[in-house]
Amino acid sequence: MRTSESIDRRAVAVVVTTDGRRVQLPVAGLEVPPLSLIRAILVGVESLLGLLITGSRRENGGTRRSDRE
Repeated sequence: MRTSESIDRRAVAVVVTTDGRRVQLPVAGLEVPPLSLIRAILVGVESLLGLLITGSRRENGGTRRSDRE
């Protein structure tokens, strides 16, 4: 922790641990290759779209109508 007298302007990443704590980790370099950034964004968007499109039907094995027959 820092004291109120000192101002630390280093870049940090806030990471959530498995037990729910938030930890600040210093980031050494801010330069990210553009291709890596695009890949990370696409992976996130793809997973969100997968959740929105499929919903819970994939987990349940189909719609209710098919269960009644």
